[in-house]
Amino acid sequence: MSVIKPALQRPELISYFSGANNYCWLYFRNGEKKLLAKPISYLESQLPDFIRVHKTVLINPDYIKSLDQPPHKKMAGKVHLESGEVFPVSRRRWLQVVESLHNHSSGSRQGEDLNSFPEKANASLADLEHYSPEASVFLMTSDAEKAAQTERLISDKWPTYHIHIEQDSMALPELLTQLPEQEYPSLILLDARTQTTERLNTLQRLKEDSQLSHIPVILLVLPTEQLISNGYQKQANSVISMPIGYSLFEHTIERICQFWLRIVRLPGATIYSN
Repeated sequence: MSVIKPALQRPELISYFSGANNYCWLYFRNGEKKLLAKPISYLESQLPDFIRVHKTVLINPDYIKSLDQPPHKKMAGKVHLESGEVFPVSRRRWLQVVESLHNHSSGSRQGEDLNSFPEKANASLADLEHYSPEASVFLMTSDAEKAAQTERLISDKWPTYHIHIEQDSMALPELLTQLPEQEYPSLILLDARTQTTERLNTLQRLKEDSQLSHIPVILLVLPTEQLISNGYQKQANSVISMPIGYSLFEHTIERICQFWLRIVRLPGATIYSN
């Protein structure tokens, strides 16, 4: 089950979000963090009371301890969190941040000094009802139609798996290394039919990383001998050749998932009886 929905229902447990391309790190008040397959702009739209202090940071105003004015009109200000973390406040957002925080302070803390917020009790991630670590499949593709087909397929055939779909795979190795090992994806699908160089580079980096090399990576390529050879040279677990617009794409993905999610035994994976 995705953590996004229960987290949005309990915003008081969240301290801030930090964006990374089309992903976003969610930082809880108790120090735990989770990687979400959502851009920070999506979280901002879902949590209108949170304050966007920078293009990559969205903060729970209840967690802000103080603000530092920009030392010069061409410099950024700073926001201090109760945890001691400090983030820059971009110049163009400064007045908006001050106004938003003042309005929030006036509405929820009548008569309190903006620079002196009371301590909050540490909230626990366990307080999120229905939360459980999710098994996942990552698909990197620029083909929106095939992405939609894959998402429907996974939801229908393997509902216990959450699928993360992104166009850009460059940041994937760095993002995965920040996850606990038990939250690594069960399968990564790299669609290299239109972004060959990027996907091959990502594949190589994944397989050269001792932490990530055991994650199964399936490379989808155009039907040429050179691309197939390149995929195996960079240690893809399987290389699947298919042209753009391949009519049996969904059927092929289903067979891949059936093999890697049900038949193959991987260290630490759940054992299925069916």
